[in-house]
Amino acid sequence: MPSATPAKRIAIVGSEVVLPDGTRAPMDATGGFLLPNGERVLRDARGALVLPNGNRCLPDGRGYVCP
Repeated sequence: MPSATPAKRIAIVGSEVVLPDGTRAPMDATGGFLLPNGERVLRDARGALVLPNGNRCLPDGRGYVCP
C-alpha cells in the first residue's frame, strides 16, 4: 500500500505566518505575505492561500494545509 505524502502546514501566530521550515513572515492587510525569496503569497476569496506555483493551501482553523 503506498504511503501518503505528508501535507505541509503554514501556521498562524498572531499577525505572522510560520512556514514549514520555521521561517516567519508578517501577514499583510489582505492575509497574504511575502516569502523570503520576495515572491508574494495571495489569499483568495474563499480564504485559501495561493502559492506562487499555483498550489492552494486550504485553511483548517489552525493555519493552512498545503500540498
